[in-house]
Amino acid sequence: MSKLMISLFILLFFININASVAEELLKDDEPSTGYDSTIRIGIVDGIDKIILEGDAFVYKNELQAGTIQGVYTVTPIDADGIMVGNEAYLTNHLLFEPKISFISIGNKIFRGKIEIYNKEGKLIIVNDLNLEDYVKGVINKEIIPSWPVETKKVQAVLARTYAFYQKMFKPRSTYYDLAPSVLDQVYGGLGKEDLSANEAVESTKGEIITYQNMPAEIYFHSTCGGRTASSSEAWKKEVPYLHSVSCPYCKNSSTYRWSRTITFDNLFSKMKRNGYSGKTFSSLKVVNGKTRVDYVLAGKDKIPVNTFRRYAGYSFIWSNSFSVKTSGSKITFSGNGSGHGVGVCQWGAAGMAKEGKKYQEIIHYYLGNEITIKKMY
Repeated sequence: MSKLMISLFILLFFININASVAEELLKDDEPSTGYDSTIRIGIVDGIDKIILEGDAFVYKNELQAGTIQGVYTVTPIDADGIMVGNEAYLTNHLLFEPKISFISIGNKIFRGKIEIYNKEGKLIIVNDLNLEDYVKGVINKEIIPSWPVETKKVQAVLARTYAFYQKMFKPRSTYYDLAPSVLDQVYGGLGKEDLSANEAVESTKGEIITYQNMPAEIYFHSTCGGRTASSSEAWKKEVPYLHSVSCPYCKNSSTYRWSRTITFDNLFSKMKRNGYSGKTFSSLKVVNGKTRVDYVLAGKDKIPVNTFRRYAGYSFIWSNSFSVKTSGSKITFSGNGSGHGVGVCQWGAAGMAKEGKKYQEIIHYYLGNEITIKKMY
């Protein structure tokens, strides 16, 4: 059997096992007592040194090997050791467990434990913590802190569902489940918590979104611009609860309507810097799907809209809903919303909360009645 076939077999076995575990956890109406609610966040990956601060026990191979108290510089020793301050540990993995409070990495404070790996002479820093504590550190990085608490409850349920799904089915690495960035969810540690975020997490503790007794694959975005997109249109992937709905609630977003003007030459230069390999063009047109742009014609080059946004820059073309007008050497993009448009509109959720809607109603509005909000533990 080839290495590829073996890898595919292992992957399918892993997915099937976790699918069975998830189904067992979620099949009953009562919360489960068997779920391991630890989540592993890859704080940084592939660095030469970090500054660690705390009062903690140091574990090597699950046995206590030392303690730290204060500020330490951590560096790899070749490919098989880790230096913590002046102490050398001949291992490629250490675990730091705080004695009382928290551990700082750089200028961020983290709940839970810190793991440090030496992978081929580079450090990987992982934060092991309870899923609820992770969600507390996500909310105010993903939405505006001044938004109503019901919006934060929506975000808490979304963040918890996303983390649970990724941990079970799509872990980011063999070392950690999630990245702390827009690759997964932006995570700021303890420093980004506040009372209302923590209240939102506590009042929705253990709740995730499910579909047919399995964790839902959910998505959210900043601003839909008046209508969300279906997953089938945005990604050519049919998911029953990721459908398109009208959204009159996100009009207060600064990206509800936007406009950008650029010359053909400057746009081509931006695209080349971001990996575009096509020829120069002097015409640009959009071809629409049901609610959003399907692809862009740059001269004779047919570019899928999501690829075009990557080439042009996500902060330049805010969404996949826009029109194009050309005048001489200039192009004007006029668009609606920010992000891919699939799932829950965050500015829309804030608008609904300000009108008195509860978090369950908001979630069902965007995802429909096919989904269930279930208390997992």
